[in-house]
Amino acid sequence: MEGAIPFDLAEVVWDAALLGQVNGKTDVLVGIVRKTVLREHLAALAAAGIDPRVVTLAPLALAGLGEKNLVSGALDPAIPLQAVTAALLDAGPERADLALLDAGRPVLARALATSGAQAWAAAQTDEVARARLLAQLSRDLKISLRSRKVVPQKLLLAGAVALLPGAAAKLGAEVQLPVETISLPSGGPEAALALGLALRAQHPRGRVNFRKGEFAFTKDLSQVRGQLTRLAVAAAILLVLGLGFGMARLSSLHRQAAAYDEAVCTATKRILGACTTDYRQALGQLSGGRSRAAGVPRVSAADVLAELVARLPEGSMPLLEDVELTTTAIRVKGTAESYGKVEDIISALKKDKCFGEIKAPRTDQTPSKRISFAFDFAYTCSGETPGGA
Repeated sequence: MEGAIPFDLAEVVWDAALLGQVNGKTDVLVGIVRKTVLREHLAALAAAGIDPRVVTLAPLALAGLGEKNLVSGALDPAIPLQAVTAALLDAGPERADLALLDAGRPVLARALATSGAQAWAAAQTDEVARARLLAQLSRDLKISLRSRKVVPQKLLLAGAVALLPGAAAKLGAEVQLPVETISLPSGGPEAALALGLALRAQHPRGRVNFRKGEFAFTKDLSQVRGQLTRLAVAAAILLVLGLGFGMARLSSLHRQAAAYDEAVCTATKRILGACTTDYRQALGQLSGGRSRAAGVPRVSAADVLAELVARLPEGSMPLLEDVELTTTAIRVKGTAESYGKVEDIISALKKDKCFGEIKAPRTDQTPSKRISFAFDFAYTCSGETPGGA
């Protein structure tokens, strides 16, 4: 669509309406108006105390008359317009609109060129001016009708053109169609567009409406009710999906729990000679003195060394000369730059809950002015008796 209009999409407001499907293809009408034009239009209406619910295309408003079956059809007023194919032309000073209806639904909506108020005033009494005005309308009318494969059975006139002397006969001869003045339940042909706009305002959904985004109409509850209805439906769907997901998840967890119980039972029966499904009881028995698993360390000396090195402060990193450790005890000898650095090392090691009481180390000053230290402490997180592995 961006390539078909001479404006950037950020400069316009657009909306679309589904016209119908023919031979597997969908016809969609896209209406576009520049934001500056729409803003000026709404400002002019606001100055008159009017805030329109719908700003739409005039041809689609005319089509609403046929959709609501408010216009008689064919040459017999008893036949509804929904039973025939008809073209509705509403033309007057500064504006001409065409809607082609097939079985009451629009298949074509188009604005046509027209003359100004002065030319229309002259056409009321001057036959030459009237012929010139009608020639322009009939030319655009024929071009528009040829663009569609649907051939109308009649042409209905509305607006100022319906009141123009001889207009029906002249246009009928040009387009080779029966031409009549539109017949409405109330009012003359000049009220056709007003009635169509009123109908469109009562049923705005599914049709072009430029009151959207920053121009949305917000002074009634119709849109709010529509939003609440959609939110309620969405919430109900989410609730059903949530219940279904929860039941599926619960069923899956039950199956997993049964599989875990079976695995624990198999393992404990093979190792302990008795089936146990409570994993806490199984761990207690497996770590007991009678179990073959009792002698397996929970941590390795490499794990203890990694934890020791990770706790040494980076700013006071010592030079380790001798490290002797088991899974229950640590003995370290090394040198640091100063007595203060040794204190930093001790403070950092005391923050590890797995390291037992760390007493003041044995220190001495080396010939190189560095401070040698040696200390030992317990490692309490292996769960093993002193001696370790």
